[in-house]
Amino acid sequence: MNLSGKTFSLTLLISLTIFGIGTAQEVFVIKTSDIIPYNSCIEGLQERLSAHTIQIANMEGDLEKGRDQLNAVKDNKDVRVIIAVGPQAAFILAEYTHKAAKLFCMVLNPEKVIPAEKRYPGVSINIPVGYQLKHIKRAFPDRKRIGVFFSLPDNKPVVESLQHEASVLGLDILGFPITAAADIFPAIASKNFTPDVLLMVPDEKINSQKIVEYIIKEALRRKIPVIGYNSWFAKNGAIMSFIIDYRAVGVQTGAIAEQLLKNAGADVRQQVESPAHIRVSIDVKTAEKLGIKLSLDSIQQAHEVIR
Repeated sequence: MNLSGKTFSLTLLISLTIFGIGTAQEVFVIKTSDIIPYNSCIEGLQERLSAHTIQIANMEGDLEKGRDQLNAVKDNKDVRVIIAVGPQAAFILAEYTHKAAKLFCMVLNPEKVIPAEKRYPGVSINIPVGYQLKHIKRAFPDRKRIGVFFSLPDNKPVVESLQHEASVLGLDILGFPITAAADIFPAIASKNFTPDVLLMVPDEKINSQKIVEYIIKEALRRKIPVIGYNSWFAKNGAIMSFIIDYRAVGVQTGAIAEQLLKNAGADVRQQVESPAHIRVSIDVKTAEKLGIKLSLDSIQQAHEVIR
């Protein structure tokens, strides 16, 4: 081959490497759907695993399509780690057999998504209850009674966990059980609805925006601060909100994947981590308008303050 031929071959090889064409895919990522939180998480994965080749598939919420995508890499020996992003992807990956290590991320309550006998490691988007209660206690030192709406039987374990942590911190959890969203209206109207703070937790029966807006409105009308669990709450009247950094979840998951890529025998088989980066947002403007006192310490330590 002449010099120009060698130059062409070298240029082609570099181009193929840059664009990931013809290179071994070490990491296969399957995402539940194409939404901003999942895409932000994947950006974090790509950042942490920049030294490795990654292939990304979108199952578009279709379980059968996802199964087909996983089957397409079943015989690919170069794939060493498979990462599921979101609950549906995590569910089908649990039933999938491959020599590659499995990881999940962006899953709330993974124990409800992945059968016990098929569990594998990853990063959940469950905000630790101890973290929430400590921040609530710091922000509202004179408010001890924390109310929580929860559906039966699904979220009873969450309330039990809150009660356990609260007892250590000298707080009381007032659980308001519901079997349907309609139960919320009489519960709020009842004379027994006397929390000092109302903590919102993810719940399938309380996922209507209108219902949540009603809860916030009625709580604030009674000068009861509402504590939310994502950025929507921070923009819609919650005095305090816990906001997960989804990109950081990707970085965190990527760190586990990196352990597995470096050492296939790394002991992460049952490792389920909570999100490491959670921002606290405080709405001082609404609090002051309603005469709700916040500790100066909590305001100074908040990641975001709305004035």
